[in-house]
Amino acid sequence: MADLSGNTVNETGVWRQRLTPGRRGRCMRTLPCQGSTGGAATCYGIGAGAKLCILRGNCAEAGVQMSVRAVGRTDHPEERMHRIGARSGVLFAALGAVLALAVIAGTVFLCYSIRKQTFADRRRELENLSLTLAEQSDRAFQSLQLVQKSIIERIAAANIESQTALGALMSTFDINETLREKISGLPFVDAVTIIDQQGNLLNFSRYWPVPSVNVSDRDYFIALRDSRNKTIYVSQPVPNRGTGTMTIYLANRFNTPSGAFFGLVLGAMEQSYFEQFYGAIKLGRDGNITLFREDGAHLASFPHRSLSQVQLPQSATRIARELIAEEPEDGIVPAGLIDEHARLVAVQQLANYPLVVAVSDTTDAIEARLRLQILPIGIAAGLICIAIGVAVALAIRQSQAQARFAAAAHHTARHDDLTGLPNRLLFTERLTALLATTRSPLAVLFLDLDYFKTVNDTLGHVVGDQLLRAVATRVAEEAQPSELVARLGGDEFAIISSQADQPEAALALAERIIARISRPISVEDHRVIAGGSVGIAMAPADGTSVIELLKNADLALYRAKAEGRGQARLFEPEMEHTALSRRSLELDLRSAWENGQFFLVFQPFFRVGDRKLCGFEALLRWRHPTRGIVAPATFIACAEETGLILPLGAWVLTEACRAAADWPDDVRLAVNLSPLQFRSGHMPDQIREALRVSGLKPSRLELELTESTLLEEGSGIHGALQGLRSQGITIALDDFGTGYSSLSYLRSLPIDRIKIDRGFISRICEDDPSRAIVRAVLQLSAALKLETTAEGIETEEQLETLRAEGCGYVQGYLLGRPMRATEARDMSFQAVS
Repeated sequence: MADLSGNTVNETGVWRQRLTPGRRGRCMRTLPCQGSTGGAATCYGIGAGAKLCILRGNCAEAGVQMSVRAVGRTDHPEERMHRIGARSGVLFAALGAVLALAVIAGTVFLCYSIRKQTFADRRRELENLSLTLAEQSDRAFQSLQLVQKSIIERIAAANIESQTALGALMSTFDINETLREKISGLPFVDAVTIIDQQGNLLNFSRYWPVPSVNVSDRDYFIALRDSRNKTIYVSQPVPNRGTGTMTIYLANRFNTPSGAFFGLVLGAMEQSYFEQFYGAIKLGRDGNITLFREDGAHLASFPHRSLSQVQLPQSATRIARELIAEEPEDGIVPAGLIDEHARLVAVQQLANYPLVVAVSDTTDAIEARLRLQILPIGIAAGLICIAIGVAVALAIRQSQAQARFAAAAHHTARHDDLTGLPNRLLFTERLTALLATTRSPLAVLFLDLDYFKTVNDTLGHVVGDQLLRAVATRVAEEAQPSELVARLGGDEFAIISSQADQPEAALALAERIIARISRPISVEDHRVIAGGSVGIAMAPADGTSVIELLKNADLALYRAKAEGRGQARLFEPEMEHTALSRRSLELDLRSAWENGQFFLVFQPFFRVGDRKLCGFEALLRWRHPTRGIVAPATFIACAEETGLILPLGAWVLTEACRAAADWPDDVRLAVNLSPLQFRSGHMPDQIREALRVSGLKPSRLELELTESTLLEEGSGIHGALQGLRSQGITIALDDFGTGYSSLSYLRSLPIDRIKIDRGFISRICEDDPSRAIVRAVLQLSAALKLETTAEGIETEEQLETLRAEGCGYVQGYLLGRPMRATEARDMSFQAVS
């Protein structure tokens, strides 16, 4: 049996071809290549029993294809193309005569239908747009008229008859301020003017003092003065006497109590507002939007036309009135109404004003677009006979395109678009195949980036995507050609290694990968570090299925992250028990929150010199129905990982402030905050709300944060803390000495107090290094003018040592254990009595 290239295929599907020495390939499902160095080909099912085998990696000549049947028979592409071409030729020959007769009639009918539909679709678009614009214009005029009506109602309420009284009422600075205020929220209104019955300006929102201007010659004044039945009037655009801009005026008449003309309130809207609004609408090059009065007078349009361009002849005005009264059935108006072109127009009257919006497009433009639509039809009709002649070739090319598309679709479905690595689907298929076909041990490595979320949140998704590409490249470079590197999603990667068949080899591979991705990466002018942790599961020892191996590798990854980032850990059976315990703890935590099992205790802290009570630190406790009282160290980490710390922390803050509000005014309250509370962005608001609800003064509240929280420069924490400090709230650095403690960052942190970790205090009397550290911290704090509190004081000797070293405040079992809120209240009042 032979393939297209003359290579032989035996009955078991083994492909025999001589490969270039030193080259080899990788594939999802392997057919062994019998050659000088061996090789492989990737096989995809493309039919009943048939497979398309494509060389991958560095195998021989990339792209060489062969067709193999599982039963040992070959299916030559030439024969298949020949059969397709022959069948297509017969088919086209049989249909050619019918098509030749039908093509002309079909083309004419189709073009007619397309034309009719095109005009109908375009008219529907114009009608919808005209309705929208009419509603918008109506709302604009209504907004202005509401302002005018409020002024008229104010005049009517005064019940005055004389012009002198009207002038005294409406010519004040307060009225001028009122006019300005009323139109401040209406950007399309240029000005509002109050005019008396002689046409003199009584007040004018644009100027103060009001200029001496008379508008009795304006059409709106004449129209409203001379007609008792007309109360509003929309003017044609006229040059504004103050600014020179073309302006449309909406005038509202008001009368004396006896019904005589008393004056009007005039609103000015620049013509350019409507034209700019119309211009923002994508109507096409020849589209036109025009605002008319019902008498045919032009108000605004886009494209803009000057007054000299809209002086329509009497015939055009008549046509405009007829168009407003009743649109033509086909919607087409002759040239000369709107411009020199015949147009397809949609007209919509404003609901509350004698105005009309006309939206139109030239029939020439529609016909031009129509010609572009029907041109291919005409060309196709003319070339139908040629198409029959080349149908066989096109059919062959189409079949080839379909094969290429199938291969491309297969590749796309199994590879990550961002990094080009195999995705979860291909990873699962490859691992499933390996588990089914090999008995040799293999390793599954699960990699998760340690700092990707921080980079993504602070520098943006573009930098995050480029970081993922760079990490993918580095991981792939560390892997061997026979190892599969996949991106499972987000910042998760996985590696299948059949070479790392021993735990030591898998750990070595993981450590190489961690070391490589922990080096700085330059991305978009930023130097970032991805970092990573790896969990490893070995097959078959840790699982014989994809689900088992991924689950166990994930458990190992979780352990690696829990023990410190940048670690690699092998799966151990006890990890599953740990995961189950953690899941049980998570469920218990949620139940505790829902059932109100949390409560607060308060531990006092004292001034060292005279042991005066200065305040209490609020501490969270959990009353579990079976475990009893649970300390925070057991559950806080789980609460942070599940997000429960956010509502729980807000509750602690509010309840602690409420309790402290009952203490004497000189007794402070300290509350611990989680980093997640600040990252949520709601912490400052929650603090202000807790103070408001409880009535606690900000100066009595002290917030304790860890060093890791304060070091998150990109999260906005520093700015938030500065804002809180400006209100009088004290910020304390908790557990100082256990993290990044250094003078360089301590100088810049927005803190008022340092709390020395109990780990140093417990050894201060018998451990010289601990005492030296405490002394250095106290001296540093004094130099930076920061207060200090030592935690965990349990003996008089420790207290005296801290007094001698200059510590300001202490807290510990020696002076006071945690107590309930009522006990804290009693103790605080006893201390001040």
